Amino acid sequence: MLHQVDFRLVASSNKSNANPELSTLEKPNLESITLIWYDPQNDKTEDTKRTLETLREINDKVILYSDWVECITYMRSIENEKIFLITSGKEFTSIMSEIKPLKQIDSIFILCLEIDQYETLLQSNELIVGIYCEISALIESIKQQVELLHRQVDAFTFYNEHQENSTHDLSKESAEFLWFQLFKDVILRMPRKDQAKKELIEFACQFYRRDGKEKQNIIDFEQSYHVDESIYWYTKNSFLYKLVNKALRTEDIEQLHIFRFFISDLSSELARMHKSQIRKQKNTIKLYRGLKMGNDELTKLKENLGCIISANGFLSTSYSKDIAMEFATKPTKRTNIVSVLQEIECSSDILESIVFANITKYSEFEQEQEVLFDLSSTFKIESISENDPQIVVVKLTATDAGTKIAKKYVDLNRKRNEETTPDILFGILLVQMGKYDQSLTYFKNLLNSSDDKVDEARIFNTMGSAYLCKPKLDRAYIFAKRAYRMMIFVVKGSRIKDSTRPMTVMAHVYLRKEMYEESLDFYLDVLEISEKFYGRKHLDTAVALNHIGNVYYEIRDYEQSLVYYEKSFKIRKEQLPHVHLDIAASLNNLGLARWGLQSIDKALEHLRESLKIRKQLLPSDHISIIQSLDNIATLLYEQHRIDDALQYFTDALSIQKISFNPTDRVDLLRRLKQKVKLIRFASDLPMVLIQEKLPGRLYHTYRQDNLEVRSRMHDERNKSELRYVTLNLT
Repeated sequence: MLHQVDFRLVASSNKSNANPELSTLEKPNLESITLIWYDPQNDKTEDTKRTLETLREINDKVILYSDWVECITYMRSIENEKIFLITSGKEFTSIMSEIKPLKQIDSIFILCLEIDQYETLLQSNELIVGIYCEISALIESIKQQVELLHRQVDAFTFYNEHQENSTHDLSKESAEFLWFQLFKDVILRMPRKDQAKKELIEFACQFYRRDGKEKQNIIDFEQSYHVDESIYWYTKNSFLYKLVNKALRTEDIEQLHIFRFFISDLSSELARMHKSQIRKQKNTIKLYRGLKMGNDELTKLKENLGCIISANGFLSTSYSKDIAMEFATKPTKRTNIVSVLQEIECSSDILESIVFANITKYSEFEQEQEVLFDLSSTFKIESISENDPQIVVVKLTATDAGTKIAKKYVDLNRKRNEETTPDILFGILLVQMGKYDQSLTYFKNLLNSSDDKVDEARIFNTMGSAYLCKPKLDRAYIFAKRAYRMMIFVVKGSRIKDSTRPMTVMAHVYLRKEMYEESLDFYLDVLEISEKFYGRKHLDTAVALNHIGNVYYEIRDYEQSLVYYEKSFKIRKEQLPHVHLDIAASLNNLGLARWGLQSIDKALEHLRESLKIRKQLLPSDHISIIQSLDNIATLLYEQHRIDDALQYFTDALSIQKISFNPTDRVDLLRRLKQKVKLIRFASDLPMVLIQEKLPGRLYHTYRQDNLEVRSRMHDERNKSELRYVTLNLT
């Protein structure tokens, strides 16, 4: 049985799960930490009530569990927060094996009467912060850890300039990087209305309705806030700091929209101060940031040495190396984290777009000599030194590269289509990142809140693309058709060239529904328009040719599919470097078509070359690499080249972190046969052949199951552009 802390109800919470306080469990946690107390002997005394009240003053989300199954189930469901777990020494020994795999758990606090009895736990588990026999000591420790985590819970995104040869088909990591670069531009363009402040206050009041301290902060904010106080309110340890940082770190579009006016004020105020202060500063200054970092985070930094990184939010640093070292070297008993000192060099005489300001006079912590970097600030990882066993030194250089990369992306897409603006590209990036629901929310807010004339037709088309990816095919068709009608019949000056975008989405829908004739008609129209407006050698024409090849492949006319795939590939070879994701996609499609024609050697050659390029450009665990490996393994298996097939298949298993025994050939063959069956029957076997084999009701049942599997496979292939569709959103 669990008890969500609601201080109006705790005293009378001796009832069963019908207790109304349980409904508040569904309230989302918009802060960074969930505090969970597991105690099967909980007797809900007045002391317990007071302790819970005190804990909730430290952290809003506090949940008390007495049932372990409910507790572990809830912890496994958490994705975007850190868990602080309180339990007894006795209970910890019984649950430690179950919680070990949970990456969400950041810190564990042991509360017990006999410290000596459980001291060995400190050596056996790296997450245990301490063992306490007094509530006061426990609370003080939790308070310190919460404050420490709030100051150090930043997330970073990376951009590898050497791997990103295309800013059209981005890796997820680089799409997120660009998203943050565009975010600042988009947020500053949004109109500053009193309604936006009212929405923020109403939301905060509802979220903190049981927190007296934060309610007073909200009242003060409503009554006295002015734009020139935005820095003070951000540095103040209150609701704004916690909620804004969590929303930025998790890219929560709904929350960012609620806090849009405050984020815009803070960014504008930092820019004003930067302009004022920069004249008085030395050309080159050094700033410092001390933090605790997980081993996995440090490993990721090492893997991206020489790359560009961007903090997902406002980045706090200090003029004082000593202050930064204090933060980095705060004592901890945990063994899975390291002390890190970031040294940031800023050459203000050559930086044009990096904004940072000395905010000491506004900060509640003046002794920290704080310097705050604005959104979208980017840095190059110069070096990582582990010479000192007590501290890892990461040297960063502030750079304008992020702005230049974003400009290149915007310019490229404007070249592809003149009307595309940053606010539209911002939503398109959300689709490319796989955040379909958030992209839909963003575009709905953009339509409702913008004073400027937005391109509604383009918005509706991108929403159609997002629905296609979910996949909600009927909604996708409705929005694409609406966009098409606006482009052709409503907007002044018919946008025939632009209409290829919604026409392509509608064609994708028909393809997914296996309405091949209708799909082909749309694709042929798109090809005709592309050749007329873009030319026969344009990349958009190559995309249209590829789509037509997809339809012929689906109806098993492999000769015709090969004709169109080769035409598409010829254009791409002339227009793109060989090591490019579009080239890899074409090679993959050519391989599949030749496979269908039983030109096995040539098919293998194409598929292997596609895999080689993808390995060069994509993260090692990318879905496209896995599917390339599966395709090759299946083809080799069908040619009875079992040893070669198993090599590719086990590579795919390893990437997906699926456990297997490499010496158990029988088990590996069984798994490979299952994979081959899935690929051949659920994706590639012609529907007419299935109908011949499975008559009547049995056929109908099989076909429905088959379509469900095909739909899931389509969804993955949309993201990675295999042979089905290319989401040419812009």
